[in-house]
Amino acid sequence: MTAASLRLMLVEDEALIAMMAEDLIDALGHTVVVTAATLDDALSACTGGAFDAALLDVNLNGDSSMALATRLKALGCPFAFTTGYGAGGIEPAHADMPVLTKPYSLAELETVLAGFAAQLAGTSSMTSSVDSNRG
Repeated sequence: MTAASLRLMLVEDEALIAMMAEDLIDALGHTVVVTAATLDDALSACTGGAFDAALLDVNLNGDSSMALATRLKALGCPFAFTTGYGAGGIEPAHADMPVLTKPYSLAELETVLAGFAAQLAGTSSMTSSVDSNRG
C-alpha cells in the first residue's frame, strides 16, 4: 500500500457488484477493509473507525442508506453514493455528496477516491461532478 492509499468501507447488497467494485478499488491501489451488505452491518461498522472513507449503495435490499450517510457526515468521514437510479433517491441533506452512477468506470471511481484523499488531507472539498445525471 502506498502513502496515499485509502482504507474503504464498501456498502453494497449485490455480491457481484461488490466484488467488481473491490477489484476496481484494488486496481487503484486502495483497500476495502469493511464490506457491508445491510444497513445494520454498515452502521455497526461505523463504531470501529477502521476505514478512511466509504462508498454507499443508496438502496440496500429496500433500506435507504441515508441514515448511514447522516452518521458518516457527523463523523466527518468522506463518502460517495453508488446507485443505478441516478441522484433522485438522495435526500436533500446529502445532495452535495458525490454520486457514482452504476455501472461506473475506473476513471470515475478514481476521481471520487482522489477527492476523498484530498478531503482527508485538507486540501480540497469534495464535489459531485462525477454524476452525469445532475447536470
